[in-house]
Amino acid sequence: MEIKTIDGLLLKDLFNAGLASLRANEKTVNDLNVFPVPDGDTGSNMRMTIENGVKNTAENPSVGEFSQAFARGVLMGARGNSGVILSQYFKGLSLSLAGKDKASVLEFRDALVQAYKTAYKAVVTPTEGTILTVCRESIEMIYDQIDESTDLEKLIELWIKRAKVSLAETPEKLAVLKEAGVVDSGGAGLIYIFEGFLKYLGGEIFEEEIPTEIEHSNASAVKIDFKKIFNADSILTFGYCTEFILQLQNAKCVPAEFDVDAFVEFMKSVGGDSIVAFKDDDIVKVHVHTTKPYLIIAEAQKYGEFVTFKMENMTIQNAQVEAEKQAKKMATHKDIAYVAVCQGEGIIDIYKELGCDIVLNGGQTMNTSTEEFVEAFKCINADHIFVFPNNKNIVMAAEQAREIYKDAEIHVIKTASIAEGYFAFSMMDPDEKDPAVQEENIFAGIEAVTTVSTTHATRDTTVNGIVCVNGGAISLVGHSLVASDPSTVAATLAAMAQVEDIDSKEVIALFKGQSVSDEELEELTSAIAEKYPSAEVGVIDGKQDVYDFILGIC
Repeated sequence: MEIKTIDGLLLKDLFNAGLASLRANEKTVNDLNVFPVPDGDTGSNMRMTIENGVKNTAENPSVGEFSQAFARGVLMGARGNSGVILSQYFKGLSLSLAGKDKASVLEFRDALVQAYKTAYKAVVTPTEGTILTVCRESIEMIYDQIDESTDLEKLIELWIKRAKVSLAETPEKLAVLKEAGVVDSGGAGLIYIFEGFLKYLGGEIFEEEIPTEIEHSNASAVKIDFKKIFNADSILTFGYCTEFILQLQNAKCVPAEFDVDAFVEFMKSVGGDSIVAFKDDDIVKVHVHTTKPYLIIAEAQKYGEFVTFKMENMTIQNAQVEAEKQAKKMATHKDIAYVAVCQGEGIIDIYKELGCDIVLNGGQTMNTSTEEFVEAFKCINADHIFVFPNNKNIVMAAEQAREIYKDAEIHVIKTASIAEGYFAFSMMDPDEKDPAVQEENIFAGIEAVTTVSTTHATRDTTVNGIVCVNGGAISLVGHSLVASDPSTVAATLAAMAQVEDIDSKEVIALFKGQSVSDEELEELTSAIAEKYPSAEVGVIDGKQDVYDFILGIC
């Protein structure tokens, strides 16, 4: 069937299908990591970003209003550089569709142009050979092929065809991809999303799956005792947020004759509000706030059975929101507060000991989202908040949170490792109230720090001329892979030897991973003491799970 106009209901179905396609290919995208380290997470970051957009939208026939709600969801859920770029891409799409009830194929084509332009603007120094290139070339190269006779399915088909060409060419634009023998992972993820669109338009049915809540890094979340909020003596104040998908049954009704407007009127008659209801063939999707969900459930079952069902007590939800507001009011006001992202029980503890107000549990294998940063900021009563992402792939999410949060001045310190953040905290004056002076202290702490990290290769490959063997130890200086060896200790020492002016370094902070034996630690520290006698070595049992050793050298 030819589709020449797009409304919000169709766009929601397209995004559900795109999410399903991305979810099915998540591991494939993860495996396209340039370095063979066990933290390939582009597919996971993109999936969780889109997932947050899907779960934060309701049925809305307006393409402009739906795309705006979806864009807000992906913006808050953005994880990693790929997720942030993806969120800006869909922000651009929503800006172009704003104010429209429906969009023509030509208007959707123009929205895809605005999408890539917005994504490019979000990156300080756009790099060709990445997802940005795929975003741009996929629509630029087919723009003139789209006219008033083109339907949506043809547009998406042409987009995918050109995007795949662009993706295949990414190694020619980015040398590191060519050497590693992979294409850009972000571009691949974007294509999987659009392939989901195309499959849906071709008639493929995707079973709707409620996104799984991610128990992740919001260590700052205010915990409330639900028994104190809602117990045997409580009165239901706000009712229930109720959502379901109803499969109309031939045995109970004639699906084609089901009157969704009459069902809406029934829900209103029993006190329902905030109602969104939509019938799609023999499926009915419903969202309603009600104090009497049993009446609506019973009425719905006169016509069919539930495919999915979700109900939440809004009195408890409201109590959680109020508790967080109160926690912030009660929090001691500070001129300057600190938020950092760390992974590893020992590392988290040391950051807290150094004076970090909130430590978000995240990093290599699970990048912290924009929303998690914003929620952390909400729990702090301070004029200035310094943020230490401690990972180059988390910086953009932190910066995006800075643009969203307006109740404090956010300073994003672009620390690329937990070692850099550690030295920054070590150099700070805990009593300093002038943010400009404290920022000078921070940069004094990190400007001379070099990070060496050692992990294990996840595949056979060659990077920077270094032959990596699956399972063997590999070491990086900063973000450059410089050494490989069957032994973690040998690989670490080989990497240290490549640190500039290593013989003159005075301090080495060594974070020990959870899989490192005491024997390995002793072997490494003894070798460092012998090779670099002028350096003072401090060992911290970081308990991190990806890197055996992380060394901050200065």
